[in-house]
Amino acid sequence: MSVRQRVVVVLALFLAPRLALLFVRQPFFDELFTRWISAHSYGEILRALRYDSGPPLYYFIVHALGDPPMLVTRAISLLFATIGLIALLRAGRFTAAALLAVFPPAVLFSVDARAYALCAMFVTLAILALERGRPYRAALLLVLAAYSHYYGALFFPILFFPSGYRRQPTPGRLKPALTLLLFAPGLWLALHQPRAAMAWIGGFPGYPDVLMARPPFALALIAASVALLAAVYVNRFAAMTLLPLGLAMALGIYFPLRFESVIATPLALWVAASLEKWSATIERALITALIAASLAICAWGILDHLRRPLDDYRAAALYLAHQAPLQERIVASGYLYLEAFAQLGSRVVAFPPEQAQHPGWRATAAAGSGLPAGAFLWIGERAAPELLLIRRTRTVEPLFVNDRAMVARVR
Repeated sequence: MSVRQRVVVVLALFLAPRLALLFVRQPFFDELFTRWISAHSYGEILRALRYDSGPPLYYFIVHALGDPPMLVTRAISLLFATIGLIALLRAGRFTAAALLAVFPPAVLFSVDARAYALCAMFVTLAILALERGRPYRAALLLVLAAYSHYYGALFFPILFFPSGYRRQPTPGRLKPALTLLLFAPGLWLALHQPRAAMAWIGGFPGYPDVLMARPPFALALIAASVALLAAVYVNRFAAMTLLPLGLAMALGIYFPLRFESVIATPLALWVAASLEKWSATIERALITALIAASLAICAWGILDHLRRPLDDYRAAALYLAHQAPLQERIVASGYLYLEAFAQLGSRVVAFPPEQAQHPGWRATAAAGSGLPAGAFLWIGERAAPELLLIRRTRTVEPLFVNDRAMVARVR
């Protein structure tokens, strides 16, 4: 197979599952937060991040593009993922590029309006820069990765790895680390963000079915067995994969799928380099089996997203967007604030007001919280404590109700 044919095959493997997922997946709650925070000014983004758990670079980029719609923001992530793939192809890493193209976590987050694809792109470019013996460029790229997502900082230790196949003297390997001082503001921000912002991960996070459906056990077992066999030979890319993983585990910030989407390139390079140790026949068989199993997992997840009913919160927000008169005030509580904001923008007022300070976390109104004056349309969870407070002093007329959400007229 010629080089051109290899590139065409890899690009087809890369684009097919991503374009399908780009259109069939409903907007995820975290993506709505991206839309909310990126609509603010640069200074307001930094102030809002004091209540969150991430760095600002991705939000700055989306803001600079003028608050684009969700589909465009996802396409921007796809562009970042494509840049990483093209970098691998230009470096002649065709097997690694093919494995990356079908790796399910990489597929999922390359069309996600979040920072993971941007971070993974910088990690990819940094590793390739190290392979070319350019440690300073790699250091700067990893700083950018860390400003995209804190997972990028977990790759800082790979700067001390040998550049390519040449081992540098110790002082030469230490110099690039000095550029990491550029991440000092990011570290300061991370240390001043609330620890509760990461508490949702938990000590032993489970598989996030909401992001992508868990594949059948037999399929997952086949994929894992083939992957272990393919990666049986340890190499320098194994260390680039396992060291960030160990740090994520030790720091309690590992989350399935999201972390793997960032570590996808060193993992693909590890497997590709390991496959070279097998005979040509076994190598081809393992590559074929691994790609087939990965595509099957992707197809399973895409079909699941295609069949999912409309989210209850989103259904209520869409009803409100289509039925609310322009002159009527809208008040939102809990997680419905972010859903309503995504549909109606600044028309939406938060109750309690703290919910608008950081809509990614739920603020709860306490007894004595001042209700908005006059009549308004309210949207929130059916069991929201704010609804109980409203009913104590106001008349509530339900207009739209489903299993979890409600839209009501309050007088």
